[in-house]
Amino acid sequence: MSRLGHSFMDGGWVMFVVFAIGLVTVGTAIRFALRGEHQLLGFVRYSLRALLLSGLFGFATGMIKVLHYGSTLTEDYGQMARIVIQGTSEAANNPAAALMFSVLACIALAVGQRRFPQPNPSAVPR
Repeated sequence: MSRLGHSFMDGGWVMFVVFAIGLVTVGTAIRFALRGEHQLLGFVRYSLRALLLSGLFGFATGMIKVLHYGSTLTEDYGQMARIVIQGTSEAANNPAAALMFSVLACIALAVGQRRFPQPNPSAVPR
């Protein structure tokens, strides 16, 4: 399995949500970059927020499980520390995936804004 596949599996069930929202967001941003439909910007803005919040939600749910399991290990502190560190790295896959999709969407938005700038309404001659 590829490294991306391992990261997806380590992230847990919230990775499905992150990838679904991420693909829709990047696809809409690419559509804006190709066609310049400024009415898409509101959708992209709020889907980016939903994407980042779902990544944060995935991290929080992963850390809840890690800390709950780590608190049950009271005999061996070395094993508890190892589990908490490994679990934190697994939970961090959710915000990392959300940030990856956000960067791709922002690049597409920047290209779209450069190709199709919105005219300044105050600069229109009267």
